[in-house]
Amino acid sequence: MDLILASQSITRRRILDAARIDARFMSPKIDEENITKSLIADQALPRDIADTLAEHKALKISRKNLDSLVIGCDQILVFEGEIFGKPASPEALKDMLSRLSGQTHRLVTANVIYKDGKPMWRHVAICHMSMRTITSTEIDAYIDAHWPDVKHSAGGYHFERTPDLFSSVRGNWFDIMGLSIDPILRFLNQHQAGNPFQIPRLAAVLGHPIAQSKSPLMHGHWLKKNQISGDYIAIDIPPMRFNTTVRMLFDVGFSGFNVTIPHKEQALAFADDMTSRARRIGAANTLIKRDSGKISADNTDGYGFMTNLASQNSAWNPSAGPSLVLGAGGAARAILVALLEAGVPKIYLCNRTRARAEDLAADISDCIEVIDWEDKQGVLPDVFTVVNATSLGMIGKPPLEIDLTNLNPDALVTDLIYAPLETQLLKDARTRGCEVVSGIGMLLHQGVPGFEAWFGHRPAVDEELEALVLT
Repeated sequence: MDLILASQSITRRRILDAARIDARFMSPKIDEENITKSLIADQALPRDIADTLAEHKALKISRKNLDSLVIGCDQILVFEGEIFGKPASPEALKDMLSRLSGQTHRLVTANVIYKDGKPMWRHVAICHMSMRTITSTEIDAYIDAHWPDVKHSAGGYHFERTPDLFSSVRGNWFDIMGLSIDPILRFLNQHQAGNPFQIPRLAAVLGHPIAQSKSPLMHGHWLKKNQISGDYIAIDIPPMRFNTTVRMLFDVGFSGFNVTIPHKEQALAFADDMTSRARRIGAANTLIKRDSGKISADNTDGYGFMTNLASQNSAWNPSAGPSLVLGAGGAARAILVALLEAGVPKIYLCNRTRARAEDLAADISDCIEVIDWEDKQGVLPDVFTVVNATSLGMIGKPPLEIDLTNLNPDALVTDLIYAPLETQLLKDARTRGCEVVSGIGMLLHQGVPGFEAWFGHRPAVDEELEALVLT
């Protein structure tokens, strides 16, 4: 099947890629502005305007590619009977957002398919987008942060990047993005032999900030390598908008999410049910929408940590003796639970803020003894596992100051940091003759259960993936 998308839109191309559809991409270069003005003058309905623009695009490409199926697309924003185009300036964008604030507008998405210069199929979808009330100060901050990205978008927003602008949505993710992939695939499956195309499943990582996340790279690799119809993106959500935005994203079609700082405790409270490990840890890093519609919470950090240790050092014996854990953040909480469940008889917990470590120990187990930060070297002769769960030693952070001279030579030392891949802690431990385990594997392994739940395939963690994430 020779398929052409009459658009250069990166978002629409991504949707076809997610559906594992090979296509060519051509820009039809029609005079959208004058065609729209003419249709408005004729009092055409918004859905007919979008449909006509999509048809013009498909027809222009089809006439030069008669044997190909050509998809034409168009999307318009309608509010109070007025069509909103692309903002001409930051001032125009401020006016648009001020008018849309606290109101509901419509996104009209039209898709047509042509062959031999003739229409074969058409579809129009209408999404109802309810924007929350946004203050003038918020609008100014939004324009300062996003103007270069949104100035070419109708209404001046990218829903996929800032869904927290909205209080509720009635519609489908792909319709909102401008390509109605569900009905398109049903049409294509009727006109092609072989395995049918599958509607892409959707997942994302949620955080604030989120730009640094490696998760889209990792999950994108698994999707492509296993030829799975799906997409995985990063979405920044401010903490105060977490519940509303996550519920809305589930409603528009997402199968689930990875959750990172600062949302892990909110994610646990958001879910309808949770795994025993998530309950014990008191935080979730994975949300899954079940077939029943209920949302389940899990925490796979401990799983990732333990699987990484086992994959890199099969001789490690958790019950050999005590462990030392440095740090008392969210990752440390998951690791403490995982170590105790694996059979570690006692854990020394050490944090720069002792009160935080004491609160954490009280939440989890009497088998955890809190020691002062200055006393961490005193227990090194007795421990068989050392875990750095702080950010100390990471590129751009202060060093982890610890003298390993008296470290038990039979101890295993692991660092959750993977930038650099081998931290100074691991170098010093290796010099002492200790076994060491880097942190990159924990990142990779913790993503496996979520991927399997969302996309129905258990992915492999291998050297190819590790090299990709470390690039």
